[in-house]
Amino acid sequence: MTSSFFEPSPNVLLFLMVKKFIYLEALLLLAGIKAALHTGASRYLSFITIGICAAGIAAHFVIPYFQIYQQPWSGIAQFLIRTWDGMFTPFLTSFVFLNTMMQKHGRVMVIDGVHMVLILGLSGLWVSTL
Repeated sequence: MTSSFFEPSPNVLLFLMVKKFIYLEALLLLAGIKAALHTGASRYLSFITIGICAAGIAAHFVIPYFQIYQQPWSGIAQFLIRTWDGMFTPFLTSFVFLNTMMQKHGRVMVIDGVHMVLILGLSGLWVSTL
């Protein structure tokens, strides 16, 4: 079977699907669960993660759906979508969410384990597409 320019590899397709439709949504759910379970700095960092995830999801879906490209915030949305091949937002949210593990009583092993699997999977897919 010959591969052409118009037939992307399955790795590229899987990476694009995970980056756009799975990662931020899953991290939003994990941060919401962690925010409900904890208090203090861990809760505040979870809320920041929820806000960044919501901004990333809105940048991917709301701006194109309503076609509001002339608004001032569309430049911010384009920055979130395109910086580092679209990996700026997932890495930023993961960095903030990883800081919840370091807080006092901020560790939930199951949530942190799922988050680590998400980070390693997305990073591995990204590296495989380079």
